Amino acid sequence: MALLLGSYCISSIHTARREAQSASSTTTTPRPKRTKTQSSWVQQALEREKGSN
Repeated sequence: MALLLGSYCISSIHTARREAQSASSTTTTPRPKRTKTQSSWVQQALEREKGSN
C-alpha cells in the first residue's frame, strides 16, 4: 500500500513539474513595460540622490 501511494505521489510531482515547465515556456515573452517602469524608478531615485548631495 505504501509503495502504491509513494509511486502515485512521485508520478503526480513529475506531472506537475512537466505542466509547470510547459506553461512557463509558453509565456517567456519579455515584458518591456515592467523593465522600463523599473528602470525609470531607479533613474528617479538616482536623480534624487544626486540632488540631495
